[in-house]
Amino acid sequence: MFDVRVPFSTRSAFFFALLFQVGCSSTPDEVVATLEYPFMFEKVAIGTAADSIRHHNGSSGQKWFPETMSGGAAFADIDSDGDLDVLFVEGGALNADVTSSKGSIGVLLNNGEGVFSRAHVEGLSDLPGYGMGIYPADLDNDGDFDILYTTLGQNSVLINNEGSFTSTQNDLFEKRISEWSTAAVIFDADQDGWLDLLIGNYVDWTVEKDLYCTTDGMRKGYCTPELYQGTPAVFYRNTGKGTFVDVTAGSGFEKMSGKTLGLAMSDVDSDGQVDIFVANDTDPDQLLVAINGTYEDRGIASGLAFDERGRARAGMGIDTGISDETGKTTLFVGNFSDEMMGVYRQIGPLSFLDRAASSGIGHPSTLTLTFGLTVTDFNLDGNQDVFAANGHVEQSIETIRDNVRYAEYPHLFSSDGKGRFEDVASSVGAFGAMVGRAAVVGDIDMDGDPDLMVLENNASLHVFKNTSTHSGIRVQLKGTASNAQGIGTRVELWQAGSRQERMIKTGSSYLSGSDVAAFFGLGATATADSLVLHWPSGTIQVVNNVKSGNLIVEESAQW
Repeated sequence: MFDVRVPFSTRSAFFFALLFQVGCSSTPDEVVATLEYPFMFEKVAIGTAADSIRHHNGSSGQKWFPETMSGGAAFADIDSDGDLDVLFVEGGALNADVTSSKGSIGVLLNNGEGVFSRAHVEGLSDLPGYGMGIYPADLDNDGDFDILYTTLGQNSVLINNEGSFTSTQNDLFEKRISEWSTAAVIFDADQDGWLDLLIGNYVDWTVEKDLYCTTDGMRKGYCTPELYQGTPAVFYRNTGKGTFVDVTAGSGFEKMSGKTLGLAMSDVDSDGQVDIFVANDTDPDQLLVAINGTYEDRGIASGLAFDERGRARAGMGIDTGISDETGKTTLFVGNFSDEMMGVYRQIGPLSFLDRAASSGIGHPSTLTLTFGLTVTDFNLDGNQDVFAANGHVEQSIETIRDNVRYAEYPHLFSSDGKGRFEDVASSVGAFGAMVGRAAVVGDIDMDGDPDLMVLENNASLHVFKNTSTHSGIRVQLKGTASNAQGIGTRVELWQAGSRQERMIKTGSSYLSGSDVAAFFGLGATATADSLVLHWPSGTIQVVNNVKSGNLIVEESAQW
């Protein structure tokens, strides 16, 4: 072990600038719903304590870096019965020989009404690697969800066979068994109808390379990633024949040099090709734009690589959405405590403006440490909101900071449609303090509104049901010429002359896979005039007189 004694890590030295703030607190001591809103979140019972429905980080006192980072989860219909089930990283021991670590994916099956029961699913236990992220998508275009499982160690592609899973591509992933893989997006990069894999990697860490850091000068703590070398991303192309090939070199994705914790899809230049936002931890964030079959990094030129002072931040959870009347994309990035959440609104085809402070998100997010971050229209008013799952990495942080906690309350920033946000988390649900990691969105009861799931590091899984009084539409796609789930489709909803826009996507948040569907809020009305779908194949499809609830659309060239 290397012995690097740091009185205060780079991430802990942040507190001096705020040491004399009086009355600041990352969250209230109690969560009490005192205001009326058109939506509320009710916690869903998912089992008893004996069921052990939780994440285990395998920590045993060594303070090994990966222990505090894990905790991925996903919503996906893995038994193909028409409703969303829950997948979560159960975790396991982190062995001194990292390549020998193993873990499991926990499963809760949905009975169709948002009531869950624990289930054993063949092929999701005793998986290689120390588990990090879960990313469901239909990789073989057979109509069901497969899983990409990222780990510290050997990643896995798990193919769904009528509700059980088979691991494939083992030889391919064994070549990179020493890498620490984290974020991923699954999308059709070459628009051939088959989904490809972009896997972001974090840092070069082994037990032998583990460093000694301390936040209080007495006990070992978790080191900042600044002290480790990043590991480049890997891009795998789907051959359509049941295999993937490593085509990283020359793709442009080799420019992702590592420390990546968040990846998000978008089409920032409206050319019909998927572009990728990258959240890097203590390195500049990136924007990889699809140009002539490869990807170019425009992060610095676009204005989203750094904060307003020109500093790289601790990028973790990430997502995009349209939250104001401009109709332009806003990128949201979760950062470390004493770093505002990134709020970058698009002002040109490839240019963004940092609006963290002016949006109203900056100040409330300053003292919290955000991992999971998801953007959707929670209150169904037509404007996309932001949920942030917060939780510190250092258990002893409260001994040196009186205004930063280990377990933290989440944020739910509600958009006013004009570029301003209000944190209403304490008013719309019984969200307790959590060591939040994954934050996932999905419609567990298929009523058209987005529900929530949060997984804590080394602690509990939480599911929250949205009881909105407004109407909403959940749009699920079935591709024919495009990939089977229509991932990458741009969907427009038109209602009384106004337009909302979403993308069917994977990735985003932190180590998580949200519902592969689009949510639209209708407010007090129950119908929309039309949907316009721009499929990856180039097909443009219009669906008229759309009713609230769950809508499944099959790709068709007919208008």
